[in-house]
Amino acid sequence: MASPILTEQELLNIVYAMYEADTSNWAATSDEYLSARVMANAAINRWEFYEQTNWRELWTTHASTASDIVKTTTAGTYTYACSTDMIKPASYIRTNTTNYWHVVPLNQVPTHANDNTNFVYFTGNIKVGFTLAFNPNTTLTTAHVISYEYYKSATRFTATTSTTEMTDPYFIVYFVLSRLYENDGEDSKASKAFQEAEGRLENMRTQNMLGFENVDDLITGLGDGFGY
Repeated sequence: MASPILTEQELLNIVYAMYEADTSNWAATSDEYLSARVMANAAINRWEFYEQTNWRELWTTHASTASDIVKTTTAGTYTYACSTDMIKPASYIRTNTTNYWHVVPLNQVPTHANDNTNFVYFTGNIKVGFTLAFNPNTTLTTAHVISYEYYKSATRFTATTSTTEMTDPYFIVYFVLSRLYENDGEDSKASKAFQEAEGRLENMRTQNMLGFENVDDLITGLGDGFGY
């Protein structure tokens, strides 16, 4: 069901062609284009939070994708900023690919004051960002790669070259069309476009639930072990 990766401008050009029935397209600096961007981001927001779905497209790996934070340990340093797009971590933390660190709920950290085992915990929240903390009773080695999976926030459109993680970006096209028709008072067209958008959204959720062939659909979360 996956559609080709389309940029913001490609998607909004499709919207324009379907809405205006020509291919002149909006100028990227025009009020019409910028308004359509706002509507497109509203579509992304609806997808991101639809039915409390954990979208597979929003799970990523700290070591391979985070460009805004330190990816390696330093001896004597026990706290590390997490990527600014992180919502929640998934499982064990790894250093040097073979050293596994168990995640401890923040409210249980005081009970581990004298513990010298491999454990970590997270502090912070989405507003101020998260911090990964290693057990200070252990020894960290400089230059060991920090690696872990985490759930990220969906990418919003901010430029003509922006792209979305969702597998069917035509959901955005029909969502924006429905808003344009609604603003014009064309209820029938608005309803038809909205139904098409919702059908594509639900189909993405169904495909997300199906998962991968012959792979158990199990993602271990951290419960109350994350954040304050």
